[in-house]
Amino acid sequence: MNFFESIVIAWESIIANKMRSLLTMLGIIIGVSSVITISALGQGGQFAISKEMDAFGANRFGVYYKYNSDNPLTQADFFTIQDVKAIKDISPVVENIAPVSWDSANVRLKGKQIGVQIAATTSDYIKIANLKLDAGRFLNHEDDNGKKHVAVISESLAKELFNSSGAVGEKIMVGNQPFKVIGVLRREETVFSGQDNKLMYIPISTYFSISGSDWVDNIEGKAISQADVDTAIEHSLSILHRRHHNTDKYQAWNSQKEMDSVNKVTGIITIIISAIAGISLLVGGIGIMNIMLVSVTERTREIGIRKALGAQETDIMMQFLIESLVLSFFGGIIGMLLGFGVSKIIAGFIKLPTVLSWQMIALAFTFSAGVGVCFGLYPARKAALHDPIDALRYE
Repeated sequence: MNFFESIVIAWESIIANKMRSLLTMLGIIIGVSSVITISALGQGGQFAISKEMDAFGANRFGVYYKYNSDNPLTQADFFTIQDVKAIKDISPVVENIAPVSWDSANVRLKGKQIGVQIAATTSDYIKIANLKLDAGRFLNHEDDNGKKHVAVISESLAKELFNSSGAVGEKIMVGNQPFKVIGVLRREETVFSGQDNKLMYIPISTYFSISGSDWVDNIEGKAISQADVDTAIEHSLSILHRRHHNTDKYQAWNSQKEMDSVNKVTGIITIIISAIAGISLLVGGIGIMNIMLVSVTERTREIGIRKALGAQETDIMMQFLIESLVLSFFGGIIGMLLGFGVSKIIAGFIKLPTVLSWQMIALAFTFSAGVGVCFGLYPARKAALHDPIDALRYE
């Protein structure tokens, strides 16, 4: 009996016992589908994180206040514009630096009133946050030096106010103050940042003149390279503490650590689901071994007849081993299709791309084939060692 005849016999045996074969393959199906789902979502998540890094701003960091009841903040601890200039002048690894103060207000236009979030900053912020413009321009030095009443608004705010992104040059009322729209930001909805908010950027000097305060909420910057982010943070904190004659009043974050935290969580989830997938494959393998042992018992007389007609032990062993391999192989195919379908459904809900490499598909098939061989070896060996005389007497 050649290899192809063994495959045909194995297939006929599977078809003759459809329900039993399906239940046997169930563990393989669950295991392989889990591996494929994890891989597709995991690789898609890595792609999304990389895209998010680009959208959020690479090499980005921020410094903000540390609130501690045992070491409360005073007015002498608050950031100023001079602090920002000092960091820029002193640190050689800080490429861009900008103050940011946050507030909220109502924007009015022709009877419409919309609540918005205001970010008061300077021209460097567009480079730090990697903002993209759909129309117009961002804030510049002249806007800040002249305390101009100009604003750059998000695309969603432009569409809600003007029913289009063509808002450049229009006048709006922010609180009781008139502002001219000079730019509209491009909408860049990402996996982690969510939808585009109703947001507007104004010169920080203008904000100071309206609010009557000159304190800065936080300072954001961009290092000259990813390798220099930690150094940029150390320089910034050192300069601020030295200028304000205090210690342990400020803390920092950076974009890479934020993404590392996300990767760590997804890594833990991947390990847990991979363990479940491994258990499923093990259970599937045990199921294949049990069913193959039953098949060997049911076909004892067939084994005896084949041996009486001259079949060798290797022929018998190959026949049952191929049957085990076919079961696991088809279980792998069904599992792969199911896994890819499940990953697509999940990705649709959480708005995550699915990426599936040929290497992972090959690995899934290798695992399923390996399970078939490993757990089919004992039943195949047992069938091959049957004594032909005893086998022919079996009822």
